[in-house]
Parts: sequence; structure tokens; C-alpha cells
Amino acid sequence: MTSNLRLSTSAPSPHPWNGTGVRSRFFDALSLLLPGGEQFLIETLESWRASAQLGPGDELGGEIDRFIREEQAHRRAHANYNAALVDAVPHMQPLVERANAITADLAGFSAPMKLALVVAFEHLTAVLAEEIEAHPFLLVRNDSRAARLWRWHAREELGHRHVAVCVANRAGIGRGALTLALLLATLYLATDLLRYTFALCRCDVRAGASRATLIADSVRFAGGAIPSLLRMARHWFGLLLSPTRCAR
Repeated sequence: MTSNLRLSTSAPSPHPWNGTGVRSRFFDALSLLLPGGEQFLIETLESWRASAQLGPGDELGGEIDRFIREEQAHRRAHANYNAALVDAVPHMQPLVERANAITADLAGFSAPMKLALVVAFEHLTAVLAEEIEAHPFLLVRNDSRAARLWRWHAREELGHRHVAVCVANRAGIGRGALTLALLLATLYLATDLLRYTFALCRCDVRAGASRATLIADSVRFAGGAIPSLLRMARHWFGLLLSPTRCAR
């Protein structure tokens, strides 16, 4: 994907851009969560890199630099996407402000736990990225601006998924911390993703969308997503089974 898309994606395609209203709002809700989450990843790895004092020839330092550059690009793209959502969907601004507060919410954790959470969040996004890349149900195959943004994001997540695990290895983060972090990150992401999807759909109802249509879309989406959820559940356990693997 070109750098122009990374920096200038300022709006999702006309709603619904992803097949149905509910499926589109699922990804819109995920976009709301991403800028704050990516800021947490960036700040945590920058802090660890400064304390670790990596030498100029350390390959991990270069990998961290690339990871941070790509996450900064993701943050900018999704911040623009979210700004367009605020313009298009009434009553959205409070949702954006709450979603952007993730960094403050996680500030109280210890430095090792923050690193474990970085690994966990990166693992979850990579699991979703694998599903997006391999199967068309969650993200339909179309050439809308929003779909292209999500495919670009998925490819970059898969390309740098190993970096957080390598940092955790170097920092001595153990299996217990990674397991706890994965459980916390999964609970946080699943809860907020459902909550924000529901809130966006409520905004659509206020704007005149059919409640019955949205309910029917939700039922079809939930039923159709079962194979995706089963595949992602299998990959979810990968971090627990191989927590020290940091190869590409």
C-alpha cells in the first residue's frame, strides 16, 4: 500500500462499506480503539529501548524503530478515519474521547506488565490480521478506501508481529506474565469492541436506520463469524504454547 494511503486516509467509504451495517460498524469500532492502543505500544517500546541502552549494532533496535514507524503510520491513518466518523455519525465524539484514554487506563501497570501487554495486543491484532488476509467473511473483498486501509494494516501487523515477542524475550518476561496479559488484553478488547459496535449501531438508529435490519444483520454476522472465531481461537493459543518464539 502506498504511503499516500497511510497518511491521507481521511474517511471510510460510504456506509455500509463492508457488506452490511453491523459488519461495517464492527471495523469502525475497532478503528476507534486503535490510536490510543497504538500510542500505548509506541510509548512502552520507546521506554524499554531507552532503559535497555541497545548498542548501535543491535538488530533489535532497528526492528523496534521499524515497528514504531509503522505503528505511528497506523495511528495517523486511523485518527483521520475516526475524525471522519465523528463528522458522519451524530453523537460520536464521547466515544472517541473514551477510546483515546487507553494509554491513561494502562499507565498504572508495571514496566514488565506493560511489555507483556504489548505482546498480547500485538498477538491479538496479528490473529485478526491472519483471518482478514486468508478469509473474506469479516472483511469483504472490495476496493473501498476503508477495506484497502484494513488490508494494508493487516499486512503490516503480520510483518512486524515478532518484534514485541523479541523484546519480551530480551527483557525476561515469563510465561505467567504473558498468560495474564493475554487474558487481560482479550477481555479488554472483546468487551470494548462489542460495546463500541453497539454504540455505533445505536447512533445509526438515531439517524434513521432500521432497528430490525440491524438486529437481523447482527444475527447473521454472529452466526457467519463462527468459523472465523474458531480459527482465531486456535491461533490465540499460539502465544500460550510458544511464548518465547520471536522469529519472523
